[in-house]
Formats: sequence, C-alpha cells, structure tokens
Amino acid sequence: MKHVITVLLVCVFGCTVLHAEILTVPVVDQGWQIKFEGPVLAVESQQFNADGLTYRGNAGRFNVSAFVGAPAGSGGDSKACRDHFWQKASQNPMIQKDSVKQWNTPYCECVEYVTVDESQGEKLTLANMNCYFELLGKWVEVHASVISPTEDDTQMLKKLGESLFYCTFSRVKGPGQQFLMGSMGRLQMDVPPAWRAGNLCVTQGIGTGEQHTLSLFSIADPNKSWKMTFFNSEVRYKTLNDIQQTAQRFAAAGSVEGEGQMQEIKLKQGVGCHAENTDASPDDGPTEAVKAKVVSTAFVAPVPNVLGTITIFADDAKDPDFLAAIQALGTMEWVSEKTK
Repeated sequence: MKHVITVLLVCVFGCTVLHAEILTVPVVDQGWQIKFEGPVLAVESQQFNADGLTYRGNAGRFNVSAFVGAPAGSGGDSKACRDHFWQKASQNPMIQKDSVKQWNTPYCECVEYVTVDESQGEKLTLANMNCYFELLGKWVEVHASVISPTEDDTQMLKKLGESLFYCTFSRVKGPGQQFLMGSMGRLQMDVPPAWRAGNLCVTQGIGTGEQHTLSLFSIADPNKSWKMTFFNSEVRYKTLNDIQQTAQRFAAAGSVEGEGQMQEIKLKQGVGCHAENTDASPDDGPTEAVKAKVVSTAFVAPVPNVLGTITIFADDAKDPDFLAAIQALGTMEWVSEKTK
C-alpha cells in the first residue's frame, strides 16, 4: 500500500516521556525523510548505497536503526514488507512469543515484542518495536529497542510506532534558524536552501560538560555532509590569534583533516577560522577507486567561552552547496543562557 507523501506538520506531535523529540532520518537522493518521536540521541551514523541507506542512533539504553532498500522478490506493499522481514526476525529463539503484538497505523505496519537473553549467565531483557512500510518502490524497516525497559520505556516505544510518518523535505522559510544548545545558550544561523538541519545529539564530554552536535545534510547528495559540535571551554577565545592557536593544536594532534592554512571567518559575533583541504582517504567498504573529497575544517567561538568544531564535506571545492555552507558560518549568532 502506497501513501501520498504529506507535508510536515510537526505541531501535531507532542512530547512524550524520556524527553522525546521529533527525530529525522533523511533518505537523501530519494526526496523524503522518516520522522518519529524518540529520546534525544547521543550518537548517530548513516551509510548510503545505491538502493538506500542504513541508519543507527543511540541514547543510553535506547537504540534505533532504519534500513531503506530495494524490495525482496516480487516486492509488494507495506504488509508484504512486514511479512518478509518479520518472517526472518520471528525465528529468534529469544523472542517471548506471548509478548508479540501486531498492529498498524496509516503509515506503517508495527510489531512490538520482548526478547530475553540469558546466554551470558545473566538475564538481559529488551523491549522492541519494529515498523515496516513501502514507499516509492523502497522497503523500509525501522527497529527500536530499550535495554531493561520500564513501563515508561515500553510506552515510549509504542509512541514511536504511533508517531512514525514520512514526508518530503520540509521547506524552511526565512533566515535565522535557531538551535538550543542546552545551558550554553542558543545558536542562530542562516542555513542555505540546499541543506537541512537533522538531529541535535547531546553527549557528556570529559572535562567539557555537555557536547551538542548538530548534523546537517544535503537534500540531494549523500556525499555532502556538515557537522558542528559545540561545548564550553575553559580557554577564552577573544581574538583571531586565540582561535588559530587552538586550530593549530588540533591539527598537530591529528584531530582535523589535512594541513591547510587556517584563514579567518568573518563572524557576526565572535571569532573563527577555517582551512580547506582534500581528503583522499577511502570511504568505508570496498570501492573500485578512491574518490577525493574536499573538506572544510573550521573552529569558531561565537562567544569567548564556547568552542565549536565544524567539518563540511563535498566532492568538489567549487560545489555551490559546499561554498554556501562555508559562507553560512559567517551568519552565526549566539545568545548565552545568562542573557536570555
């Protein structure tokens, strides 16, 4: 069963337990994205191939993955997708048969169940939610689980399945998108039209407190990516020389790509610098030829006590979206928590 891709209506969805957010899995080069409610992630990763992608995210005891690919056999609708994947998954001997529940929403076929693993001498219980659907010739499986689940965790997984939907990439009207960076403050920035902001991941850094990582993605090209991480710094960055010295230390430690010279970024507020380099390292997985990529590595301090590390990848240094992303760094503005 195919559904018409609808316009994103975030206002329909409220927050649930575990500080739920609307999480996004962009299906780049296919023109649509998957969205559902879930906990704020700590880490996430995506791997693309000719058919689609494999996505993974984690937030403590919560794990989520999504697979987008070509249909098996003669294909079919969302029920055929569910039957194919669940026929294999249901063979898992750890599944508690009496916990299996199947139901559906207007967007997907859902299966919730509990697994118990006692192979290591200890009882490990997982609550699971599998969501399946077919869209525009692709089969999709979304799997979420929580280790040692509470009743709230189980309800959160159910809400994930109930809230899951898919839509075209939403259009952002007007400049100045805002992103809340916890107690550090709020980032405002003009995101170029060819880029979309994804999930804001939060981790607890060693000696730096919370680290907030914002991933942005190209709406058309999986080879383009953009990631920004911000954290509080004991060092105060007030001059261009301050930020360049830090950039040089990162380069000497091998924490940045290439060896390009750091040039100033003219920020609306604060100081910043960046270098453009070519990265000829092979991508993950086998490849016939190494495809060189260009990467811009930047360091910014929109306010003296906040440091941001930024990487922007593309295949061509003259790519207009790559250049637009670098130029957009100059539009950064920061509102600190104490001044809000």
